[in-house]
Amino acid sequence: MQKPKLHFQRFEFKYFLPKNKADKLIPALLNHMEWDPYVLTTGQDYYQVNSLYFDNENFDCFWDKEAGVSDRKKLRFRYYGHAVTEDQRVFLEIKRKSNALVIKDRILLPAGDAVNNILDAKLLELYKQDPDNDFIHELIWFKKRNCLRPKLFVTYKRKALIDRRDKRFRVTFDYDIQAQLADALTGRLDKLRAIYPTGVVLEVKYNNVLPKWFHEVIQKYQLQRITFSKYCNGLRKVKPALDDNNYII
Repeated sequence: MQKPKLHFQRFEFKYFLPKNKADKLIPALLNHMEWDPYVLTTGQDYYQVNSLYFDNENFDCFWDKEAGVSDRKKLRFRYYGHAVTEDQRVFLEIKRKSNALVIKDRILLPAGDAVNNILDAKLLELYKQDPDNDFIHELIWFKKRNCLRPKLFVTYKRKALIDRRDKRFRVTFDYDIQAQLADALTGRLDKLRAIYPTGVVLEVKYNNVLPKWFHEVIQKYQLQRITFSKYCNGLRKVKPALDDNNYII
């Protein structure tokens, strides 16, 4: 089994498409790209992505995005697949964003440690075992300083493609994005609300420059870049007081 990657640094751009347009675009991309190997292991043309986002009582992470703060962070749990068990390992990660540059670091933990008080003790234990680990220190500091607690669960189907020549160039299509308020990974998911039910979020992820052929795809399909946050739009959907209709394109 391939060792999971724990550090990412790349540029990311997002586009919004109606589902029928996305369905036409994928065959065009497959002239230059191929399915991500993880998609091929599912027996389907997608894999399920699940995130549990942290925030504080004032939803400062939400408001940082709304205010257009250029350098910001998010803390979240993430796992892949349709269900999670307490002994399953999940990622705890910090996603940093500075304009279009995204830097992500993460660690693997048992899902049973996703309960907040247990998580605090687990992180402290890991820090004592490895006091020179700057990322563990950052996790503890960022979570404690900002009083972060699990707030919102987001799930969606992801169709992922990679360039045949440059494996670092990825294009993903996120379908059926849903969200609900949640404080743990193992809770019941019986209040999921759809976000952009008729649309797809396309993400372009690369390290150096976009391939020339992809610029031609952008022009041909008239792709328009957007600023889109699954966390913020999901929170608007489930907390009406925050809903300013920005999730409608």
